[in-house]
Amino acid sequence: MKRFIESSLEEVLANAKTSPEGLTSSEASRRLAEYGPNEIPHRTTHISFTRFFAYLKDGFSILLLIASVLSFISGTPAIGAVILGIVIVNAYASVLQEVRAEKAMQALKSWVPESAKVYRDGRLQKLPVRNLVPGDLISLDQGDRVPADARLVEAYDVWLNNIPLTGEVESQPRTASAASIENSSFLDAPNLVFMSTSVVRGSGKAVVFATGRNTKFGEIVGLTQEIVEPPSPLEREIAATAKWDFVLSMLVGIVFFIIALVWLGLPLDTGILFMIGVMVSLMPEGLQLTVSSALAINMVQMARQHVLVKRLSAVQTLGSVTVICTDKTGTITKGEMTVRKLFAGNSVFDVSGLGYRADGQFSHEGGVITPGKYQALDKLVETAILCNSAKVESPPESKPERSWTIIGDTLDGALLIGALKYGLDIQATREEKPVIHVIPFDSERKRAATVHELKNRSLVCVKGAPYNLFPACTKVLGEDGALLDFTPEYRSYVGKIYKDFARDGLRIIGCAYREMQNGIFSGEKDIEHDLVFAGLIAVYDPPRAEVKEAVRIAKQAGIEVVVITGDSAFTTGAIAAEVGIIEPEDNRLLRGEDLDKLSDREIAEQVHNGNRIFARVSPDEKFRIVKSLKDAGEIVAVTGDGANDAPSLKESNIGISMGASATDIAHESADLVLLDDSFASIVKAVESGRAIYDNLRRFIIYVFSHNWAELIPFFLYAFLGIPLPLLVMQILAIDLFIDILPSLAISREPAEPGLMNKPPRSVQQHLFDARVLLRSLYVGLIISAGAMYGCLTVWSTGGWQLGTMLDASNLVYIKGTTMTFAGIVLGQVANVLSCRTDRVSMFRLGLSRNKWILLGIAAQVGILATIIYLPLLQPIFGTIALSALDWAYLLLVTLSVIVAEEARKLIVRIWNK
Repeated sequence: MKRFIESSLEEVLANAKTSPEGLTSSEASRRLAEYGPNEIPHRTTHISFTRFFAYLKDGFSILLLIASVLSFISGTPAIGAVILGIVIVNAYASVLQEVRAEKAMQALKSWVPESAKVYRDGRLQKLPVRNLVPGDLISLDQGDRVPADARLVEAYDVWLNNIPLTGEVESQPRTASAASIENSSFLDAPNLVFMSTSVVRGSGKAVVFATGRNTKFGEIVGLTQEIVEPPSPLEREIAATAKWDFVLSMLVGIVFFIIALVWLGLPLDTGILFMIGVMVSLMPEGLQLTVSSALAINMVQMARQHVLVKRLSAVQTLGSVTVICTDKTGTITKGEMTVRKLFAGNSVFDVSGLGYRADGQFSHEGGVITPGKYQALDKLVETAILCNSAKVESPPESKPERSWTIIGDTLDGALLIGALKYGLDIQATREEKPVIHVIPFDSERKRAATVHELKNRSLVCVKGAPYNLFPACTKVLGEDGALLDFTPEYRSYVGKIYKDFARDGLRIIGCAYREMQNGIFSGEKDIEHDLVFAGLIAVYDPPRAEVKEAVRIAKQAGIEVVVITGDSAFTTGAIAAEVGIIEPEDNRLLRGEDLDKLSDREIAEQVHNGNRIFARVSPDEKFRIVKSLKDAGEIVAVTGDGANDAPSLKESNIGISMGASATDIAHESADLVLLDDSFASIVKAVESGRAIYDNLRRFIIYVFSHNWAELIPFFLYAFLGIPLPLLVMQILAIDLFIDILPSLAISREPAEPGLMNKPPRSVQQHLFDARVLLRSLYVGLIISAGAMYGCLTVWSTGGWQLGTMLDASNLVYIKGTTMTFAGIVLGQVANVLSCRTDRVSMFRLGLSRNKWILLGIAAQVGILATIIYLPLLQPIFGTIALSALDWAYLLLVTLSVIVAEEARKLIVRIWNK
């Protein structure tokens, strides 16, 4: 690629083995066979039965399938059908999550045009883009999408929009001249155009040097596809829980099956049903569905905070984030450049007002400045108006409070807004001195020039990087309009002003002009010399007001904030200090060129040692930084907006795209989309992620509490020889209907105070650990004890004695199982109230904190009453109506759980003092 950039036009044609008339059809066919079609390769994926059945391999699904098959074998098809339905619903929900890859590829393909204008056999033809080959000569006009990577050989005021590759909205000028790119990216080469970018102005011809996978766009796509997205911590947790639950359920189920046949002497079909009951009681059938539902509910809540979650499991991963790698422009800053200071003559002038609004004024030493007082300032502002391709439109009269609209380059637009504040008439200035020629900005000259027609003479206006402008200046305009020599001493003085501006985080533009007294302009050669230095304009992109507090919260929460940007080190450092990412005296930073000298481990160490700034970084270098941090064990969140950010977004643990400015492929590669582009929304999302994780642990405690309560009756049945106190259909009713809504209510519990005062949760900490297990067992034992006591009391009152059995149709037996069933449900009512916190008393929280808890309990009791009292459902679930006295006892079960949990929390509080 470099040889095409630095070659002359003749050398470009020779290197590409082509001619000014393009390739012949026969040669193009030969090269098509050699290089392949010009298209982005992608894996063809679609939703199929194969993918559907792939989700039946996890422990939960296998266990449920075994239970379903055994149910059909044992002659209980209703139970088998219900369990099979659970498996299908879970698998279908998982398949729906897999549309991401297909959407990403559709977004990628939309950036590539379908046809191109190509010179073949000496004439211009319209051909399918896939038929382009290296060496083809293509024609480009305004509005065209570039079909392949190519070197311009003709360029007439060509401006390119690189947003699909870089995410930058500012158009870039392009030239056909040879160039040098020793210290910059190939994307900055002024004579190259790339697949998927578009021509926003001008026309030209270019020679194709790369097609398909070999293009820059193709490389990004290939890298994105090669990244295998690892399972999130939540997915790993559920997989691990499923594995152990599967092993435990199978072992206990087989042991109880043997006991049923050998110890109890039950028939084979009854033994199988008994085994199913044990397995189902140990199996949280609704876990996956409820977790997905809980995360989906939190997704809606986060959307109200301007965070769109695209991947359910990303919500939980957020709570583990240890490093946030963020862009600067538009995320930390507002993305609205504003002229803040100017230097003209020997004076510095201040400008008030922020953003794209004309409210503000120029001042000097406290006094307001208007046109005519300082001739040097007048000339500086005029030069900024003339050497400017943008336009501004005022807000409608009905809504004057709105910002002005910028059409064109946003920096040029900011200069025009500054001119409006000064009081100059932009349109009149341009009409008085119409432009007759433009020399666009390029990365080698780092300046742009325009030529304007005056009476019997021409005016050259130049703006660009100050240090690239200084060598072309021989004079300087004094405050009173006198021309003075641009001496080394004065240049040194201007350099000091430049550094002062840069330390304030300002972006600085230099302006100069030259009047050509010898008549009409006749070409662009040698006009950028003997310039008169007009002054400096310092532009500021202010930080968002909410970012400083968000950075403070992130630091307090133990999260490292790292800025990765393509902007200058001076500006980035100043902004980072202003919002609190670094201390004002901290001058540590790394530039993209410094990364070549460091290993991946050393890059991660730089961050661990406090280096928070990576400036002038290319997309490839950004990807390397992210990967280095991830390999070092960090949980990394990364922001991005361009197609070239897609690899970094996918490589990170949490990819975050910008909602207002990001490309489609950035959105599709990300896990989250910031609808307001603000860094503060990332921190809010992290807090939500932590709260969700805590709620998931509470949810698991709640779910496994009733699993233990359901299992213990089977133990008593096996070892005491009592009638079976709980039916399989009753277990399924609790797991799949009654306890679902309270479970979801737990997921809506607000974050506990002080949540962001804790460090990030260790990746080694499991969602289901010993503490969760013991607490769920503790509550489950209490619930089961109360429920079983009620059941045994009913049976004893009805004449049953230990060592005897009861017929399944006996009303006394049915009432006893109904008491067990209702006792577990009423115990869970208390559990849902108690498990909302680990240490704080439930009476201190109040029910108004989470209204969904009350709705969940109401649904819980309502479903229970329906199953118990509705005649149609009684034979299905094996229930019978209970008396008021029965309900009075069951309320005591509820109370006992509350008392036990309050006692446990009191002991924990005392112990941790």
